[in-house]
Amino acid sequence: MLYSLFHILLQPDVSGGPVAPPPGGGGPVPGPMGCGGGGTEQIGLLLLMFAVLYFLMIRPQQKRAKQHDAMMGALKKGDVVRTNGGILGEITALDERDVTIEIADRTRIKVLRSHVAGLDQPTEQKS
Repeated sequence: MLYSLFHILLQPDVSGGPVAPPPGGGGPVPGPMGCGGGGTEQIGLLLLMFAVLYFLMIRPQQKRAKQHDAMMGALKKGDVVRTNGGILGEITALDERDVTIEIADRTRIKVLRSHVAGLDQPTEQKS
C-alpha cells in the first residue's frame, strides 16, 4: 500500500499518449511507457525509512542517555543505587571516576561511576 502511494505521488506525468508507429511500418516498436524513472521513488522510500528509524530507535536512545547523564551528575553520598551487574548498595564515597558502594556491613566495593544503572529504593527488611 505504501509503495503504491509513493508510486502514484512520485510518478512522472507522461502526457504524450501512445507513440504512433513510424510511416512505412518498419523500424523498432517503442516499449511500454513509464517503465523507467524509479530513482525518485527509491529516494522517497529511503528517506521515509530513515525517518521511521530515527523516531523509533535513535531518538529514544539519545533521550535515555541524557537522563542517565543527569542522574550520574546528581549522585550523592547516601543514595541507594543498583549497578549494571545487579548489585544493590548505598553510596559511601564519590570521586570523579569511581563510586564506593557499601553492599553489606563493612563490605564496600568500588565501581566505575558509569556502571551505576540507577537509583533504587532501599529494601524493606522483615524482623
